[in-house]
Amino acid sequence: MRKFLVHAKTFDRIEEALKPYADQISPLILSDEGDLKHPWGESEAKAAIAYGTVDAYFSPAVMTFFQTLLGFEQLDWFQSSAAGIEHPLLQAIGQKAELYSGSHEQSEAIAEWVIWAGLDHFQGGLARRAAQTAHSWERLPFREISSTHWLIVGFGAIGQASGRRLRGLGAAVTGVRRSGGQSEAADQIITPDQLHTALAGADAVLLCLPLSDETENIANADFFKAMQPGSLFVNVGRGGLVDEDALIAALDTDQLAHASLDVVREEPLSADNPIWSHPKITLTPHISALTPQSSRRTDQVFLNNLGLFLEGKPLKNLVPPEEFS
Repeated sequence: MRKFLVHAKTFDRIEEALKPYADQISPLILSDEGDLKHPWGESEAKAAIAYGTVDAYFSPAVMTFFQTLLGFEQLDWFQSSAAGIEHPLLQAIGQKAELYSGSHEQSEAIAEWVIWAGLDHFQGGLARRAAQTAHSWERLPFREISSTHWLIVGFGAIGQASGRRLRGLGAAVTGVRRSGGQSEAADQIITPDQLHTALAGADAVLLCLPLSDETENIANADFFKAMQPGSLFVNVGRGGLVDEDALIAALDTDQLAHASLDVVREEPLSADNPIWSHPKITLTPHISALTPQSSRRTDQVFLNNLGLFLEGKPLKNLVPPEEFS
């Protein structure tokens, strides 16, 4: 028997699927109010497993979730609904857990957000909404996305899902990744040493990178200066990838036409942050993966791995221990 820590909202979705394992796990559910309950009865087991989802990560009780995890005497396995592991708390969990597995199932939802951001910009969404607000019957032309060239920096699961959709709409796609090679999701793949040269040829630049010492502030003043004047900048990676002062300066000088951001350095953004009101920035509060379909897919990854774990078989999407410093 093992304790099983999970957020209450996640538990409500998967409880029926968990019942076949009732003799092997004892759920410990956390509410947004910070209450911990044992819906199937309390267990004295010292060993534990846990499933971290957006329900927990964005909960008011998120610190209780992580404190409970770190307080377990023995954490045999942690499944995260996210692919990223750079957050210090996830690093701490990775060091404590015997096994740590992630998920890439949010990529499809994030890619749809990218398509929305691209269509909204190239079709002049801001001007259209302003015309409607002004009751102005203004016939505004727009640019077909099939005429655009996208540079996707970080060509993992999110980059590839975005690339496939963009190519399906007729756009040209260049992917950037360390391994180079080829991909059906891109017209060409280049390596990071070619990035700055490639920036000048892109109508839109999309960041999908994880945050590391190597990638922090990769989008800096030199990066924006190298971009094609009047182009679109999109970030669905991490806020720390971007020098936000340099981004605002590039927008203010018309080096860039627009920025669409789902992630920022400060989350939640403080009320006086200039990103809120900048006329050339479209901001969403880190919600590009927040769909019911994404939740169902990530739940299925966990349930599949739970069956494998309890049978003593290798898990899918395992993160190597050396990734946790």
